[in-house]
Amino acid sequence: MSVKISVCLTDFREPVLTKICMKSIELTTYKNIEILFRDNSRENIGLAASSNLLAKQAKGEYLFFLNNDTIVKRDIFERLLESKFDVTGCRMFNYRGTQELVSGNSLDRFGCPAAQTGPVFYPDGAIFIKKSIFDEIGGFDERLFLYGEDRDLCWRAWLAGYNVGINNNAGFCHNSHSIISTNFSQRYHSEKNTIRIMLKNYTVKSLVRILPEYMFWSILELLYVTFTRPRAIFKSYIPAYWFNIKNLGDTLKLRKKIIRRIPDSKVPFSKDVGKLWVFKNMKILWR
Repeated sequence: MSVKISVCLTDFREPVLTKICMKSIELTTYKNIEILFRDNSRENIGLAASSNLLAKQAKGEYLFFLNNDTIVKRDIFERLLESKFDVTGCRMFNYRGTQELVSGNSLDRFGCPAAQTGPVFYPDGAIFIKKSIFDEIGGFDERLFLYGEDRDLCWRAWLAGYNVGINNNAGFCHNSHSIISTNFSQRYHSEKNTIRIMLKNYTVKSLVRILPEYMFWSILELLYVTFTRPRAIFKSYIPAYWFNIKNLGDTLKLRKKIIRRIPDSKVPFSKDVGKLWVFKNMKILWR
C-alpha cells in the first residue's frame, strides 16, 4: 500500500493562483494524497503559523509544504518518495516551464541567504519532509511569520543530524518575480528573523564568535541606509532589534528545545557573506 502524502497550502489574496495549483495537484499520477488548505486573507497569521496548523491536521506520513503560486509536475510525488534526503526540495522552473530557476539556496554563517555560494542549505518554494521529523524538530517557528521560516526549519534539521537537498527529478513551476526587490516590511521581517534564528540555533560558544562580526556588517549597513533610505532605520531596523529584545525570553526558551546531534562546525554554511551582497545591492533592491 502506498504511503499517504499531505500537501499543505496557504493562500494570501491569490485565490486564482491557488485554484490553479490545486488543479495541478489533483492531476498528478500519485493518488494517495490529501490537500490541506488555509486562507490567510481574512486573518493573516503568517505562513509559519498557518503551515503548523495544517501539519497538525495532516494524516499523511509525509508533509509537502508548497507555495500556492505553483504548478507541480504530474509525477512529482513518485519522484519525491525516491529522494535520498530527509528534507527535500524540488527542481524549480518559471511559471511557463521555459526557464529553470534557482531551487536550492546557501546560507552564510549569520543565517542570511547567500545565493548559490556554497552547499544547498534550504530549498525554495516547496519542502518535502516526513511528519515524524517535522514534529521532532519542532515545526516552523511561528514568531518568524514569513521570510526565514524555511531556512530556520532546515537549520534545525541539520543540527538534528538530517540532510537537506534538491531532488532534480521532482519538478514544479513557480510564479516568482524575476526582479529581486525589498521594502520596509520585508527588511523588517528579514532582519528580525535573521537575528532570532542566530540567537536560537547557535550554541553560546558560537554566538560569542559570530555576533561581533554580524554587528560589524550591520553597522556598515545602517550607515549606508542612514544616507540612502533613512526611513528604514525607524520602519525596519529599530523595530527588528526591539522585537528581539522583547522576545528574548521566548527565544531562549526555544533554544533549550533544539536537538543538537552535530556541532555548529559541521553545519554546511557558505563561506560568503550574504549580508554583504545585500549591502552592495541596497540601492537597486528598494522599491
